Amino acid sequence: MKKSEGFTILETLSAFTLMIIISLFTLPLLTELRAAQKDLQIEREAITLLHNEFFEHRVRNGPLPYTANHLLTHEITLVIQPEEEWITGCSLWKNHRNENKEFCLHDKRE
Repeated sequence: MKKSEGFTILETLSAFTLMIIISLFTLPLLTELRAAQKDLQIEREAITLLHNEFFEHRVRNGPLPYTANHLLTHEITLVIQPEEEWITGCSLWKNHRNENKEFCLHDKRE
């Protein structure tokens, strides 16, 4: 029997090439995943801020329409305005791709 002393150069190059190919396919996906996580974080902050402001504004019976700008990780604009028998509170912001995003809450007028 022939004694083996390690991997051949062909086996080493094949394994290295396979690792590079796998890396080239996964890195863009990981980058996109990280950007999506940041966008979700901004969205979560905007929704939480809107919920808190909307609730406080309704409890205090604040003046309508109401607009406020907040600067957290991104600029978030809150707009609370009457619409027929509803009061609408909307949160507006831009994500990392510079797309305009909006989330609204509605409450029945008393």
